[in-house]
Amino acid sequence: MSTLILLSPIVVVLIAAIYFFIAVRKRDQKNMIKKQIMASGDRGEDKVRAVIGSLEGPKSKYQVYHNIRLGPDPEHTNEYDTVVVGPNGIFHIETKNYGGERGGIIDIDSKDNWILHKKSGYSKMITNPIGQVDSHEYRLRGFLMKVVGVKNLPTQGIIVLSCDNITLRQNQKKKLEVPILGRHELVDYIKNYRQGNVVIYPRTIKKICRKIESMNKMAKAN
Repeated sequence: MSTLILLSPIVVVLIAAIYFFIAVRKRDQKNMIKKQIMASGDRGEDKVRAVIGSLEGPKSKYQVYHNIRLGPDPEHTNEYDTVVVGPNGIFHIETKNYGGERGGIIDIDSKDNWILHKKSGYSKMITNPIGQVDSHEYRLRGFLMKVVGVKNLPTQGIIVLSCDNITLRQNQKKKLEVPILGRHELVDYIKNYRQGNVVIYPRTIKKICRKIESMNKMAKAN
């Protein structure tokens, strides 16, 4: 009996140590997955930066911003992968590196569910990014109205699939309000975009850009 009493604290300590080890291992695995996802996202954004670079330059009509925050005030902002301001519109771009480097297939079903089929044979449901783009659209319009003091300007959200080996399958009869493009389609889409006869004049573009830069200076300061 005394032996059992002496051993029981040791057993309790061992069990606690095992549980602690398992918990730490699970935490480390989750952190590793998060880092891999972030690294994959960064690679995707770098690919988009490479193709959209043709819109940048001193003689360009467009201004391009990456990884910025916008909203109606500094307390209510969203983070944007890329924002392009030009005479034919203001474009906010959400980059998705689904499939990584190897690629795969994305199916969008009749209920707007997104299913990713990897080349390894593994399939999984992924979050429909259109909700995220809609949120960005809402914040952008709030920024334009309350910070810049303009409204009724053409704005357009875009989802860009940065992996060149990804195939998108969807119902062709259903028109998407948010275009889903490959990265090499992006620049032509922006240049050819028209929303009626609306034109954003250079002075308005400059004002928008000043406010974008000012809001992000404040964000960095905080």
